[in-house]
Amino acid sequence: GEVAGEVVSLFVGEVAGEVGVPVLFVTDVLREACSVGAAVASSRGAQLLALFDEEVPGVRASERALREALANVIDNGLKYARPPPGGGEPCVSLSCRWCEEEGKVLTEVWNSFSPPLPDEDLRRAFEWGYRGAAARKSDAEGTGLGLQIARRLVESMGGTLCLHNAPMPGWAAAESGAGAARRGR
Repeated sequence: GEVAGEVVSLFVGEVAGEVGVPVLFVTDVLREACSVGAAVASSRGAQLLALFDEEVPGVRASERALREALANVIDNGLKYARPPPGGGEPCVSLSCRWCEEEGKVLTEVWNSFSPPLPDEDLRRAFEWGYRGAAARKSDAEGTGLGLQIARRLVESMGGTLCLHNAPMPGWAAAESGAGAARRGR
């Protein structure tokens, strides 16, 4: 069956091509974010999984802004990831690929094994200071600013950031019991 959770979708940048415009390879920034995120995940008794398409083209985007946006999204996912049914470690999964329909790089971050977000939380997740039902019921630290900051950073690069309920991808569900964070393959 499908594993419940939510996913944050992040579209970034136009394809780089103009002479003199710095080229950013999103997968390089993701590898760095995964390295840092894996240590945080481990300290929280969770795991971080990643799958990158090595054919993702370079884009025009700010490395610093993308790094900060990813850190906020990964941290948010780790705060609310829950263990799988039947036991095991909570899991956050990332993927990165070229999205032909959008003409941009698509990075998705799944917060696995969590109950679906209520509609109100989906609508209000990017409001300044809003903390969803799960945050209000838990002792998770936070200010309700992380996703809003991430969205503004992504939009400053011509991208979009959205949140929706979605099942965990099959590759991550299959690997989530492995117990070791991976930096990509």
